[in-house]
This record gives sequence, structure tokens and C-alpha cells, in this order.
Amino acid sequence: MIEFNQSRFHRWWPFALLLLAGASRWGLAAARPDAGSTLGSEAVGCAWAALAALTYLIRRPNLDASPQPSSNSVRLRWVLSGAMFIGGPAAFLLFHGEEFDFGSLTIALALTPVVIAIATSALGIESSDGIAGRVWPGLAAVAGLLLVLAQPALGDARTDLVLVLAPALTGLGAVLFCMDQPSSAYRVAAALLGASALFAIALAEASFVAGTQPSVSLLAIACDGILALLGVVTLAQLGLTRWSSQFTWVPLLIILEGILLVRPALTTHWVVGLALLVVASVYLLLPQSNAPTSGASPIPTLPA
Repeated sequence: MIEFNQSRFHRWWPFALLLLAGASRWGLAAARPDAGSTLGSEAVGCAWAALAALTYLIRRPNLDASPQPSSNSVRLRWVLSGAMFIGGPAAFLLFHGEEFDFGSLTIALALTPVVIAIATSALGIESSDGIAGRVWPGLAAVAGLLLVLAQPALGDARTDLVLVLAPALTGLGAVLFCMDQPSSAYRVAAALLGASALFAIALAEASFVAGTQPSVSLLAIACDGILALLGVVTLAQLGLTRWSSQFTWVPLLIILEGILLVRPALTTHWVVGLALLVVASVYLLLPQSNAPTSGASPIPTLPA
């Protein structure tokens, strides 16, 4: 029983820290404007996170549970998947710039569980039976956020592109990452390197083509690296559906924090919206009988 509880703790602590870090990032950015994400902070943050994962794996080579060496195509897929599912939530940096309606992005990212459900069914990773039961939580979360947050302002081409690409890249990248079971523990570092390369290319384009100066702070680098590392570890340990619940849990926690701080008068649509968010968030954490999971990878037990 003790070993079982320890195993469960090792599986869930990255997710708990991911929610805590994601829900508190807005407060840190409000107090310290230099804590906000930039292309430079994302590139360097993902790079140091990848280096940390590689260093740990080199010191603990027995963590690689893959029965056969991974092929070059598989390694390339890990790199590409990391660029997609880490770059997806930061698509506003890649295509729009730093001024963006984050409420609209939050609503768009709540569709990530829907993208994952459809993609896993289309690729044959999951059975199409019961796909509605994996789609409705994401739709319920979007409905709840629409009742609580301001309606997205559509019409601008770059804004619309970001709102479409954010959940699509995030969901499809996560599915690609979880296709191999069992897989090498080095895929965590490969995914982080892929994300770092994506942001570095975008930074170079912005610097040399658009003529913008890179903006980097140590605080932003630390925050972006921690969030990226926790996100990849959570995905590797808990699997697709539970990992995707962060896109409902984090906004729910932020909204609850705002209610506690401001204490507004809650209207009916606020209550209904919060209820939808709670139901969707909890349902996404329930065990999925046929969902692909990456729990075989031992890399997340970093502090052991």
C-alpha cells in the first residue's frame, strides 16, 4: 500500500505543481511585468528545461525503459510534437505579438480536449466508441468560459489564426507525443528541445526581419522553463485527457482567485459558468478506460 501511494504521488505531483504555477503566473506578471512570456524567455526557458532533463537522464540511464533504440523518425516526431504542444498556448507570440486578448486565448485552449478526442479517434489510437463522452467536457468548459469571460473579438485575421492554431497545435502535438508505448524517457528532453528551437527560429525572424529587439528577463526564463518542464512531465505521466484538463483547471482557479479578491456579486450566468467549468474539470481527471496513457515512462519521478 505504501509503494502504491508513493507511485500515485510521483504521478500526480507534476500536475499539481503545474496548476499552482499556471494559476499564480498572472499575479506574478501583474506584480512584475518582466515576468511575462516573450519569444526569448520561451526559447531559453525550454532550453534550460531540456538541459535539466538530459542531465538527470544521463545520471540515471536506467530510466530509459524503451525495449529498442528509437529510430530517427521517432525522435523527430518527439521534437515536432514538443514544438506543437508547447508552442500552441504561446501562439500569440509566434503570430500576433505580445498584445493579445488572453481571455479569447483561454476560451480557445479549452477546446484542446476536443481536438485530442477527435485526433486520437481519427488516427486509430482510441476507439471511436464513446467519443462524445470525451468531447463534451471541452465543449462544456468553452460554454462556461463564454458565460464568465468577455466574448472573443473576431474579425482580425491574425487573431483568428491564433485562436484556431492554439488548440489545434496543442492537441495534435500532444497526441503525437503519446503515440509510442512504451517509449524512451528521452522524449521529454526531445520535446523541450523542439519547443526551444521553434521559439528560437521565431525570435530570429522577429529580430532580423521585423527588426524587433529580443526581450528576456531571468524571471520570465525561470517561469517559462518551469511551466514547460512540468507540462511535458505531466503529459508523459498522466496521459492525454488528464493533461488536457489543465486548460479548464487553470482558468477555473484564476477565476476563483479573482472572486475571493474582488468579491463581486455573482449573477446567474456566473454561477452556471463556474458550474460547467467544475464539472468539465473533474470529469477530465476521471480514469479513461480506453484512453492512451504514457504512465510507463518513469522520467517524471525527478525528485526520487
